[in-house]
Amino acid sequence: MTPLSLEAPAKLNLSLRVVGRRADGFHLLETQMVLLELADRLLLLPRAPGLRLEAPPEDDIPVDESNLAWLGLVAGLGGRPELACLALEKRIPAGAGLGGGSSDAAAAWRLGRRAAGLPDAPTPADVTSLATLGADVPFFAAGAAAATVTGIGEVVTPLDAPPPDHVVLALPAFRLSTAAVFGELRATDLGAERHGGNDLLAPAMRLRPELGDLMREVSDAGGEPRLTGSGSTIFALTDDGERAAAIAAGLRGRQVRVSLTRLRREPAQIVELGESAQDAGASASSMG
Repeated sequence: MTPLSLEAPAKLNLSLRVVGRRADGFHLLETQMVLLELADRLLLLPRAPGLRLEAPPEDDIPVDESNLAWLGLVAGLGGRPELACLALEKRIPAGAGLGGGSSDAAAAWRLGRRAAGLPDAPTPADVTSLATLGADVPFFAAGAAAATVTGIGEVVTPLDAPPPDHVVLALPAFRLSTAAVFGELRATDLGAERHGGNDLLAPAMRLRPELGDLMREVSDAGGEPRLTGSGSTIFALTDDGERAAAIAAGLRGRQVRVSLTRLRREPAQIVELGESAQDAGASASSMG
C-alpha cells in the first residue's frame, strides 16, 4: 500500500437554523457551512494496524476503537485494517464547534476508500452510513468547500465559498457539549436572525453565560462576533487581513485562545507519499 496523507479541515457554521425534530429525537437543521485552512492531518501507512495520535492531553481524544477517525477508516475499508496504521495529528481544538472529530472521520473514510481501490466520493448510501458517525461527517466527505446542509446533516448542496475570507477564532477555556446545548434548546430560541444567525446561541449562553462576555470582547476588538455550531468558539469574518490581525491583537492577553485562519476555497486532496513517510506518525499515544 502506498502511504497516503490527507488534511481534515475545520468548519464554520455561517448560519444555523433548527427547523424541526424527527420522531426519533434528531433535530432537523438548515445550515451554511464552510471549510477552514485550519486542519488536522492524517497519514495512512503500511504497517501493523492501529491508531497513532498526537494531540494535547487536555483534549482527551480517545485512542481506541471509539475514535471517530478510526471508525471512519474501518467504514472506508469495509472492515478492520489488516496492515494499515492511521496516524492522526490534531490541530483543531476539541469541543469547540469546529467539527474536528467529524472531519477526521470523513478524511479517514476517504483514505480507506483510496487504499481499497474504491472511489472516495460518497454515494447516497455512503452518505446515509456516514451520517451515523456524526451529523457533520457527510459535509466533510462531500468534496465541497462550502455547502448548505439540511435534514440531520445528510443533504449537502455545494455552494461557492463566500467572501470575506479572513477568520479570527476566539476559543474560551471551556468546552460545550453538543448534546447539552440541544438539550437546553427551547421553542423561544428558534429564529436565528435574533441570535446572530445561530439558533443554538441562546441555549449555549444559558449553559455558559461567559460566552456573552467573550462576544462583547470580540466586538470591542473590532469584530462582529458569531457562534459556530453549538460552540464554544466565537468567530469574526473580515475581507481585510490587517483588520483580522488587529482584532486578534485586541483579544490577546485575555482568558481566550486566539488564532487566525482563512476560508478554504477547495476541499483537501489525498496526497501519495514516498518511502520516507514510513517513519512518520510517531506519537505519544497509540492503539495497537
